[in-house]
Amino acid sequence: MSLLEVNNLDVTYGSGRGATLVVRGVSFALEAREVLALVGESGSGKTTVARAIVGLLNPSAGEILFDGTNLAARRSRLQRRDIQMVFQDPRSSLNPRMTVRALIAEAWRAHPDAAPDGPATEAIVSLLDQVGLPDSVLDRRPSQLSGGQCQRVSIARVLALRPRLIVCDEAVSALDVSVQAQILRLLVDLTATHNLSLLFITHDLGVVRQIADRVAVMHHGRVVEIAPTEQLFTAPTDDYSRELLSAALDIQL
Repeated sequence: MSLLEVNNLDVTYGSGRGATLVVRGVSFALEAREVLALVGESGSGKTTVARAIVGLLNPSAGEILFDGTNLAARRSRLQRRDIQMVFQDPRSSLNPRMTVRALIAEAWRAHPDAAPDGPATEAIVSLLDQVGLPDSVLDRRPSQLSGGQCQRVSIARVLALRPRLIVCDEAVSALDVSVQAQILRLLVDLTATHNLSLLFITHDLGVVRQIADRVAVMHHGRVVEIAPTEQLFTAPTDDYSRELLSAALDIQL
C-alpha cells in the first residue's frame, strides 16, 4: 500500500455559473521515503493539488488516501500533523513578529503530542542544527535573516512535528541559485535521515533531475505522464512532456 494515493481528484474554484474546474481526474501514488516531483507550467494545477493534499482546499470529487485512510472526511489531529507543507515564500510563511525560538515552539502548541520530553530550547537548537543553522539565530526575527535562513527555519518548524510527508510548493524558487542548491541538498538529506516522503511541486526541470525519484507532469489540470526521473528526461511519451523538456534545454543553452 502506498503512503499517499490520489484517485480521480477534481478541485473546483467558485460555485454555480462561476465555477471553474481547475484540477480534473488527477491520480498518482507516492511511496514511503520517495521523492515525487509534480511539474508543469504556471496554471497547470500543481499548487491546487498540493493544497488539497494538505487540507487547505476541499476536493469536489475523488479521494486522497493517506496510509489507506480517506482524507476527504474530517482529518484527525495526527493526520494533520503527518502531512506538512513548506511554502514558496519563506518570509511570508513566518510571523514577522515572532523569534525563531517562538516560531518553532508554536508548532508544539498546535500539536502538543509532538512536543519534546525535555527542555524545549535544547530540542529547538537540535532542530536548527539539523537544518544547518547556529543557535545564535534563536532570538532573531525573520527580517533579520536571509531568505535561505528563513526557509531553513520553515523546514525546522515542519520537522518539529515529526511528519511522514512534506509537501514543498516551489520551495526554492524564491531563493538565489546558490542557496537553492543548499536547500535541495538539505531536503534530500532530511528525507533519508528522517524516513520522509516528499512531494516536490516545481516548474524547474533542472531541480527535478537533482531531487526526484519519479516525476508526474501536469497540463491543464490533468496528469499527462508519470515516469521515473531518468526515463522522463531521456524518453518522454507525452507531447507536452517533450515540450517542457525542449523548453528547459533551450533556456539552458
